[in-house]
Amino acid sequence: MNREMNRESRAGHPVPLAARILYTAWMLAWVPLILATAGAQNFWWLCNCALFIVLVATWIPSPLLISSQAGTVTVVGLVWAADLAAGLVFGDSPTGITAYMFEPALPLIQRLASLYHLWFPIYAIWLCRRQGYDDRGPWLQCVIGSLAIVGGWWFGDPVRNLNYTQAPFGIEQTWLPDAVYLPLLCVATAAALYWPGHRIVRWVLARLG
Repeated sequence: MNREMNRESRAGHPVPLAARILYTAWMLAWVPLILATAGAQNFWWLCNCALFIVLVATWIPSPLLISSQAGTVTVVGLVWAADLAAGLVFGDSPTGITAYMFEPALPLIQRLASLYHLWFPIYAIWLCRRQGYDDRGPWLQCVIGSLAIVGGWWFGDPVRNLNYTQAPFGIEQTWLPDAVYLPLLCVATAAALYWPGHRIVRWVLARLG
């Protein structure tokens, strides 16, 4: 598969122009919407950071860059979709992950914009198939994700609980000092997202051929 991707890269851009334009149009609509409804702090979420990184990888082919994000957004997308589906059945999010989707006080357009979690993993894996997959991706994501976690803690409003830096799964973090909790959170996030996601993406790509 990698040899095929390399031949295609030499022949031209591995990502069709239509896909590049459509994804860029999405970002041009999504960024001002989030700025107007949720504020710039919202960009510190790992899945939102991934949108910007994938935008770069869409235009500047980089197997390493897209591989760093594919696993994360795949796991997040699967969990998010399952939680939303359960919320639609039972009337509320069972874990709190998609609780905001059932909050009428939030603008409907903001909540609808979050539906990108459903198609984004498919797009990321498709980019991996077009560009090739780099096994170093999860290691790079350990760096990027840790920076996003610390950035969300440093610059974000504690009430926003960005990347669960204040209250993992709604439980206020009071038992550890931040200097201990944040590194542990970075390690736990890598173990729960990046590496399982790496295996899932590898499995999917192997079956797609």
